[in-house]
Amino acid sequence: MSRYRALLGPNAGSWHPDRWARVVIGVFFALGLLYGAINPTMEGPDEMYHYPYVAHLADGHGLPVQDPRHPTMMEQEASQPPLYYALMAALSFWIDDSDLPAVRCINPHAQVGIPLAQDNKNILVHRPESERFPWRGTVLAVRWVRFWSLWMGVGTLACLYALVKRALPQHPEVALGALVLAAFNPQFLFISASVNNDNLVTLLSTLALWVMVQWVEGAQSLKTLCLGGAIIGLACLSKLSALGLIPLAGLALAFQGAQRAWAAHRRSERIPWGEILRRWLGEYALVLGAVALFAGWWYVRNWKMYGDPTGLNVMLDVFGKRTRQPTLAEMWREFRGLRISFWGLFGVVNVLLRPTQVYLALDALMLFSAVGLACHAARRAKAFPGWLASPQGLIILLLAAWAAIIGASLLHWTGQTKASQGRLLFPAIAPLMLFMAWGFVSWFSAAARRKAVGGLAAFFGALALSAPFTSIAPAYARPPILRPEEIPPSAQPFNTTYGEALRLVAYEVSPHTVQAGESLRVRLYWQALAPMQEDYSVYLHLTGWEGERLGQRDSYLGMGTYPTSAWPVGQIVQDTYLLPVKKAPAAPVAAELDVGVYRLADMARLPVFDGKGRPVERPLVTRVKVRAPTEDGAPSHPLEAHWGDGLLLKGYDLAPSTASAGGELTLTLYWQVRQTPQKDYTVFIHLTNAQGEIIGQGDGPPCLGRYPTSLWEPGETLRDVHRVSIRPDATPGPATLWIGWYDLPTGVRVPLSGREANDANALRLAEISIIP
Repeated sequence: MSRYRALLGPNAGSWHPDRWARVVIGVFFALGLLYGAINPTMEGPDEMYHYPYVAHLADGHGLPVQDPRHPTMMEQEASQPPLYYALMAALSFWIDDSDLPAVRCINPHAQVGIPLAQDNKNILVHRPESERFPWRGTVLAVRWVRFWSLWMGVGTLACLYALVKRALPQHPEVALGALVLAAFNPQFLFISASVNNDNLVTLLSTLALWVMVQWVEGAQSLKTLCLGGAIIGLACLSKLSALGLIPLAGLALAFQGAQRAWAAHRRSERIPWGEILRRWLGEYALVLGAVALFAGWWYVRNWKMYGDPTGLNVMLDVFGKRTRQPTLAEMWREFRGLRISFWGLFGVVNVLLRPTQVYLALDALMLFSAVGLACHAARRAKAFPGWLASPQGLIILLLAAWAAIIGASLLHWTGQTKASQGRLLFPAIAPLMLFMAWGFVSWFSAAARRKAVGGLAAFFGALALSAPFTSIAPAYARPPILRPEEIPPSAQPFNTTYGEALRLVAYEVSPHTVQAGESLRVRLYWQALAPMQEDYSVYLHLTGWEGERLGQRDSYLGMGTYPTSAWPVGQIVQDTYLLPVKKAPAAPVAAELDVGVYRLADMARLPVFDGKGRPVERPLVTRVKVRAPTEDGAPSHPLEAHWGDGLLLKGYDLAPSTASAGGELTLTLYWQVRQTPQKDYTVFIHLTNAQGEIIGQGDGPPCLGRYPTSLWEPGETLRDVHRVSIRPDATPGPATLWIGWYDLPTGVRVPLSGREANDANALRLAEISIIP
């Protein structure tokens, strides 16, 4: 019985690590309450699926049956083992959550799994009146379940601390360091304060490790064997990742037999392999029997119902399978995401820790610990064989084996679907934090280790405390609300009305030049003109040549966090979006930015009216330059002609060389930019007869008006096509084609320089024949 006294045993040393451990766990609980309160309802990983499972059981509907053809609010989570959900249902059944469908209003524009997104972090549309304290209905139920899930995190930490103390009794600072690393891990805090079955399987897995350690130390009584089997069975009834505990239990029992064999060998006695094997089989059978008693019925049910004891086949049918095995490069990129999400990636895998440089510090700390652990092992390499055969060495080996099993399980799962999330490693959080803390403190002298653990606690404590305020809360904050006089002078007035209830007062766009892979920052200032019953969506379209879509962004107005149905009349809302340029145009272009409003249910766009009430067919806000590679052309008629303001004509193509009255010429000009022109110039193209009369003309902006000269950049070579229409009354005979530039508002021509210069500033380009 002494083995199962308080998990936080007697004090070790004058600095009282156990007291500090209680303080750390207490602070963890307080921080968990903070995380659970600040995080909006069902904004944890898959919370919007986990809680409906709880509600399903609480409402007395029994175990869910998965049918990929008829998905439910539980989605893939309906395939999960039921223990966590049943416990939470038993604790929350008394709360009326009949408003669940209304509260679980999915944001169709949510940026799920996109950490760099600047808006629409929320998977649900949250109504201020339902989220406001005091909570009620589904919001209250979710917070209540989070509260009890947090206690599972507390239990995990208590087991972790006791386990590490048992594994390294001579290093109490490692136990405290491991506890600090786990308790103040922002991601562990976030998951512990969420509705998630990871909490129960992590607790039971850590508790199972504690029992297995007793087995390795020789406590293999009927009671401890049945207790361990029961805990493993309950863990397997919580999540499939716990199935790895079954072979681990066999390994733990085998370690005791290995110690007996080693002891006999050292005494030069015959090793009783038959007796060791019989004992191992009997003990393992007891454990497996307890596992089957508690969890076997669930896997038999799945086998009969789905043809798969695990139910993974239907889970993947609902969740989605990979279409092919990922490459090593793809797996490496996913590993990077796994590393980040182990320490802090909140929301629906889209809210980063701030500042993001903290990830570099965490990487450095992990590397520091890994090298420290390797150096520690190298210094004790000679004593390693004997130490490994000792109970302490076998305990460390057992914990390492569990970390490896969880890692392999995650790798296998990731090979089937995209799910590389750090929380999936939490069932092995005890050994992972043990090795990290051990490696960390091994760099310091015995006298300095306490201060080192204190520094670790200060760093992670500050990180854990700041995350709700610097990362979580800002991700779901509503956009700024302004008074008319607060709209900055830099904003361009637009004063366009959408429908009868919305006006786009002004806008800001930056930068004014982008390229594929970059983003535009678009800030819109909306004003509510009348009450709105619907939550309208906004679209931002960036179009290039011939209407080619270069970028698109859709969202509920209010950046997803402040739906229009909540806007009071007269309120001005500042919406800010990043519009990614996903496609490069064929040539540089002044892309057009359109902003429209639509009703998502039927995709109907609201009618648009300008400031004078006139209908607007296309709500064009502004133009921005989108860069694209340009190549030196190969004109059929090369030449060099210079105009002021950096315009160089490298040559032209002309078809045909003869034309008839009323016909048309196609002239392609090849421009090279020496410097950016100061104005948007217009090309003039005149066809004159022998008397100097204009008999054809093709004036117009270059590049069909889609790329004005004020956007041209030095070094670009541009292909510019013009159509020259010949007058129907043109008389047959020779004709001359002239070109040049002029400023349209003033009519002033751009000077032609060099040997071609003349008073008319027109270049004599070609001679053609007008035929009857």
